[in-house]
Amino acid sequence: MAKNIYLNTALLSLLAFVLLLLVIFTWPFIEYSLHDVLLGSIKLSAIEKEHLIQLVRVNYALDTLFIFAWIGSWVGLFLHFKSLNSKLIRICFGLSLLGALLDITENTISFSLLIGTLKSVENWVFVHTIISDVSYWLPMIASFMLVLILPKQKNTATMLFKFTGSVGVLFAILGMYISFFAVIPDYWFGLWAFATAVFLFDYYKKVTY
Repeated sequence: MAKNIYLNTALLSLLAFVLLLLVIFTWPFIEYSLHDVLLGSIKLSAIEKEHLIQLVRVNYALDTLFIFAWIGSWVGLFLHFKSLNSKLIRICFGLSLLGALLDITENTISFSLLIGTLKSVENWVFVHTIISDVSYWLPMIASFMLVLILPKQKNTATMLFKFTGSVGVLFAILGMYISFFAVIPDYWFGLWAFATAVFLFDYYKKVTY
C-alpha cells in the first residue's frame, strides 16, 4: 500500500476519534431518554421539543461525519490487509461498512420519529432498538476477527490495536447489556479509531514508497 494512503487513512482515523468525542459530549444532557420522548412517556412543551430537536440534529450531523471518517479509516485497514493477501479482510470490511450504514439508518428512524414524520411509534422504536444493537455488533465482530489475523509483533501500535479489538470488544459487548459498563460501547468506537490511527501511522513511518 502506498505511503500517502497510510497517511490519509490514519488522519481519517484520527478525525473519527475526535468526531466521536464530539458526538458523545454534544448528546443532549437531559434527565429522560429519547425513547421516553418518542413513546410519549415524557411530555414536552412545544419550545422544549423544538430545542431537543435542534440538539439532536447537531448531534446526528456530527455522527454522520464520524461514520464517513470511520469508513475511511476502515478503507485504510482494508487496503493494508489486502496487500498482505488476507481474504478475511473483505468480510471484516463488509461487516463494518454494513454496521456504519445501519447506524445512519438508526439515526434517520429516531429523528423521523422525533419530528413526527413516522407513525406506528412503538413498532418503529422496536425496529430502531434492533438496528441499534446490530450496528454495534457488526463492527465489533469485524474488529475481533481482524486482530486474529495480525502477525505477531510486540510494538506498541500493534499491541494497542490487538487489545482494542479483543479485550476492548469483550468489555464493549458487556456494556451493551450490563448497565454498569454502559458507557463502554460508545467509547470503544473512539478507542478503535484511535488504535487504528496509531496502527496506520506506524506503517506510514515504515513504508518508503
